[in-house]
Amino acid sequence: MTQILVNRLQASVMDLRPDLFPLFRETVAKIDKADAAGCEATRDIGFATADAILDAAVDIVPRDIENILHRIGCAHQLLDTVYDYAHRGFEIDDVVKKLAGLLQGAAKGLADAYEIDMHATRLDFYLPQRPDQQN
Repeated sequence: MTQILVNRLQASVMDLRPDLFPLFRETVAKIDKADAAGCEATRDIGFATADAILDAAVDIVPRDIENILHRIGCAHQLLDTVYDYAHRGFEIDDVVKKLAGLLQGAAKGLADAYEIDMHATRLDFYLPQRPDQQN
């Protein structure tokens, strides 16, 4: 399993953050194939894998625009979860923390990609960096 995972991550000497987007794209393609074939077990495994990728994405600052858009999509998906949990009376704190992590990570990824000084532009007012994301 480790060898497969290593081969699917884009290697970069300059950037040690894993590239989750290719894993996500492949997982969704497998979900689509499972839907077309009517294989519910494979579909469920695909959704579980997509959920695991979402959980991993919360703590990894995205490295490129595809990964940033993936984080925004993850956050959008979690909005449905928050609504559902709140409607049913479930605790939403963990989901809200994931949302915050995804959005802050996406902002940090964009700031890094476009060399935006979040403090100089005062964008850090709304998007403070977590201690593990500071330069």
